[in-house]
Amino acid sequence: MLKYLTKPWTILTVFTAFALMMRLFSFFPSVINHDESTYILIADALRRGQVYLKDVMDTKPIGIFLLFAFFQILFGKAIIVIRVITAVWVAFTGFMLYQTHRQFVQSSSLTGYNPAPVASGIIYIFIASIYSTYGLSPNTELFFNLFTITGLYLILRYKSVVIFFLAGLVLGAGFMIKYVVLFDALAIGLFYLWLQVRSEKSWHFWLLRCSLLALGFMIPFGVVWFWYRQLDLGETFWFYSFELSGRYVLKPIWYEYINFVFNCFLSFLPVVIWFFYCIWNWRNTETDLPVLSSLWAMFIMFIILWPGRFFSHYFVQFMVPLSLLGGSFFDPRRIPGRAFAWMRKPVVGYPLLGLLIIANVAAQKIIFYDRKDYPGEVAAYLNTRLQPGEIIYTGDYEQIIYHLTGTSSPTPYIHSSLIWLAANNNTLKINQAEEFEKILNKNPRFILINYPLMENNPLYIKLQKSYTVAKTFDKEVIVYERKNEG
Repeated sequence: MLKYLTKPWTILTVFTAFALMMRLFSFFPSVINHDESTYILIADALRRGQVYLKDVMDTKPIGIFLLFAFFQILFGKAIIVIRVITAVWVAFTGFMLYQTHRQFVQSSSLTGYNPAPVASGIIYIFIASIYSTYGLSPNTELFFNLFTITGLYLILRYKSVVIFFLAGLVLGAGFMIKYVVLFDALAIGLFYLWLQVRSEKSWHFWLLRCSLLALGFMIPFGVVWFWYRQLDLGETFWFYSFELSGRYVLKPIWYEYINFVFNCFLSFLPVVIWFFYCIWNWRNTETDLPVLSSLWAMFIMFIILWPGRFFSHYFVQFMVPLSLLGGSFFDPRRIPGRAFAWMRKPVVGYPLLGLLIIANVAAQKIIFYDRKDYPGEVAAYLNTRLQPGEIIYTGDYEQIIYHLTGTSSPTPYIHSSLIWLAANNNTLKINQAEEFEKILNKNPRFILINYPLMENNPLYIKLQKSYTVAKTFDKEVIVYERKNEG
């Protein structure tokens, strides 16, 4: 089947259709996770002229919120639109993996069709679209991955100094989505230097290009920093950009690191097997791709593990080198032994892939489509009762309800965990009791409290005086209404 995918536009079309199919049933729920809701709400606020890190707060760089605001301007505010855009974005990332892998195989002496580049793209779309939180939710990793692989492609494909500057800008834009992209850029830069040293290029040839790459990389950050300085928010920007990340570092027990990596690798078998097989048998093809992927994987694994916070979506960043080299398992120049050869037989591989796709889509339907959409029900309930100008506070429940009811958060801390979790209070220097007092002083008509109840929470204690239970949605959420509203 892969041999029929030869034209780039055909491949992009197939990749897009594949991504949409793989993620279909994740388009419909109001919430997949809190992060996506935060991106949507802060993007709403930016479009209304509010300032990030002043009027609305989060711990991530501004890039992801600007990107979502751009999507909303072009395509509208509907949540399903963001999910579809994310699927197409994943398809484009797979396509750029295909284009990048082609750069490594075009110079080979192999005659005939090489399915490895297409395999890399398909692998990425598949593993980024499994039903767990590893890739279905529109997380930052899914978006900056396109920037990193595009930056690499530009460096490999073109020699012009202007293109190197452009590649730096692309990588710098990814950096403004999440700062961990620095480690992608370092791996790519070191790989480029290795290529130049091996090809015995003159030092001024690679120095000029590396300098322009670094300059382009710094410009997006520099522009944002200058803008915040003009708003007298330079210190705030600096704190959230550098000091905050150091405060989030934990030190788990050593075996917790091993357990996290093992579980991630186990989730993506057999791709992980193909990845390490290609590293071990690096002489079977050109050395460039195994060297790049190994170096890149080590840099990414370091930054994934360094904070000590084992969130599964962090591993999405690792999927780029994993897919890039994993696709090389299908390179005809590789002749695997009997233990692995069966994986490349179409009579085995295609039916197995088909079964996995069916299982994934069925699991998504059960988990996302068939289950009750409580945030949607709560929003519908509130929309029949809210009067123009009235305020709600979503408490420790789903903040997407602001978006669904057309209201705004009474606190700049959109992500509820920033206020409700003691660890975040300490890290961000938030006085929880004072923040709750500010919220209550705005007299929200409705306040939502999640199950299980945190009865020792300062907000819950204050609710008992001024609010009464208006409605309970199973053991999901309680809607409190201010007593003087009847």
